[in-house]
Amino acid sequence: MGRLLLDTSRVSYEVSVNPVPKLDQNGQQKFDRESKNPMWTVHLYALSENAGEVINVTVVAPTMPPVTVRQPVVPVDLEALPWVNDRDGKVRSGVAFRASDLRPIETADR
Repeated sequence: MGRLLLDTSRVSYEVSVNPVPKLDQNGQQKFDRESKNPMWTVHLYALSENAGEVINVTVVAPTMPPVTVRQPVVPVDLEALPWVNDRDGKVRSGVAFRASDLRPIETADR
């Protein structure tokens, strides 16, 4: 199956929680299998014309994204990753989000 890249042109994104290392169940930082880069978790407020939602984005990058709360950003290569988990007869599903970078948007202070 091909990658499900999202069109970010009609949505504005703002950092709602500062980036932190994405940890495994043992408290160790996770690394991407293909690129070997570390993984970071960032919460973004995604606002479109008629809806707003906080999404949890995994950023795979050599260093922690240099962004802070309330900073407008553009997710680079934002990808939706549908998942299903069947444990003990309970089926859960959702969508995970992943990006290769977060590009800060320069704003003029008023």
